[in-house]
Amino acid sequence: MSKFPERLKELREKRELLNKDLAKIMMVEPATITNWEKGNRFPKDDVLIKIADYFDCSVDYLLGRTDDHLENSYSENSHAQTIKIELDNGFTCDLTAKEIENIIRQLDAVGLNVKKLIESAKKNISL
Repeated sequence: MSKFPERLKELREKRELLNKDLAKIMMVEPATITNWEKGNRFPKDDVLIKIADYFDCSVDYLLGRTDDHLENSYSENSHAQTIKIELDNGFTCDLTAKEIENIIRQLDAVGLNVKKLIESAKKNISL
């Protein structure tokens, strides 16, 4: 069973939002929020992403796949290995363009789908 209903309610209440407030933000009817929180309905993928973005958490957290609401990671199976890269919003590092190119070459050399990784990172920037 999905943890989505309880996680959504917990996040909404933590922000001290009423159902109608969150409904306005998500551009849905207040009854829709109630149905999501009761587990009667489930949001479409694009709305689920919008919810994760709004509450600054991962979709995996909303779905109960992780208990770390800030976890953002990218995983890919390559050459019978699992490669996992964690995106840490709190980590800052100044890299030159040459250093970034070097990292991309190294990731590409081990068979990582770099284009997919970059697209995933771009989506997480809004978090």
